[in-house]
Amino acid sequence: MGQVVLKKCESYDDFSVLQALREVFDALGGIEKYIKPGTKVVLKPNLVRKKRPEEGATTHPSIIKNLSVLIREAGGMVTVVESPGGLFTTSLLKGVYSYCGIEKAANDSGAILNYDLSEIEIDNPEGKYLKKVTVVKAIKDADIIINLPKLKTHGQMVYTGAVKNMFGAVPGELKAEYHYRMSDYSEFANALIDIYLSVKPSLNIMDAITGMEGEGPTSGNPRHIGLIIAGEDAFEVDFTALNIVDADPISVPIINQGIDRKLCPSKIDQINIIGENIENIKITDFDMPQLDTLKSISFLSRGFFKHLTKRLKPFPVFDYDLCIGCAECMRVCPAHVISMKNKKPEINLSKCISCFCCQELCPQKAVIIKRHPIIDIYIKYRRKKRLVKR
Repeated sequence: MGQVVLKKCESYDDFSVLQALREVFDALGGIEKYIKPGTKVVLKPNLVRKKRPEEGATTHPSIIKNLSVLIREAGGMVTVVESPGGLFTTSLLKGVYSYCGIEKAANDSGAILNYDLSEIEIDNPEGKYLKKVTVVKAIKDADIIINLPKLKTHGQMVYTGAVKNMFGAVPGELKAEYHYRMSDYSEFANALIDIYLSVKPSLNIMDAITGMEGEGPTSGNPRHIGLIIAGEDAFEVDFTALNIVDADPISVPIINQGIDRKLCPSKIDQINIIGENIENIKITDFDMPQLDTLKSISFLSRGFFKHLTKRLKPFPVFDYDLCIGCAECMRVCPAHVISMKNKKPEINLSKCISCFCCQELCPQKAVIIKRHPIIDIYIKYRRKKRLVKR
């Protein structure tokens, strides 16, 4: 049985975060268990794109700053490594580090920001689909990796947490290739698991002080949760986080496939929870629209609408009032089904793979995920039924 630490932390002020992180390490056996003098530590945050810290889409700089302080106190050397969505270039990294507040956090704490764009292919014997994985070399050069995910919803995969955050170890546009090659939910979930296993972090510290609900991972709404969630096993951290937001973990593709591969617990009582009691901190109204959508598709695909399953998948549409014609959606589309006409995007939905990279990386939140009317009707019915039961 693994263990996961739940530590309350109500704000991002340095005193609160530093104290919470100290207590997390104490609960896990002390920071010296992980960091020795001279240890090269990589911090892998979630910096999916340029987002202000208050938007709830990226790992907060206070987590990175104060964790770096603790690691350096223990004699470790800290490097922040990330490959955001889109191109993997020095200029893009500089923009993301600056905009997300990470540049200042590094300057204040003595951490180094990675600008090495080198890649390395590594063997991955535990992989199901990916027996070799190309990753950012700076990640593999570390003695230990500390994974710093954000608790968020996700347009394609329902939820993005500790396991999925290691997708950012894959450099730049290669991520789009994985999206295109494995567009099925379960296939892509297994690819994400394979990537996680190839660069398995020693520790996962989830920023759940403020998470994101609704149309995550970048267009949703910030939601105060007030927690830091930590553990050595990313699946256990994710399983615990999903229980906290009252979501069925087994309905989430990464968890479902992780259980099938015997990498993930199937029940919360298989995890040793240290700290807060989940029942006392559970959020029962956390908005996870894609979870309802997947459940509805699963139910309807067994019945009369089985032959329509593919058409029932959600799809992206453009809000032209918000669109500025930057063409970022076209550039990041793995399936190359978005084109620009009169400086506005158009999409060939018949070839869309529903990866929602366009929504995730749109700087204006001008891409909206739409559902088939049948799905909306069924979701409303299920929610009404749940309210009656309560």
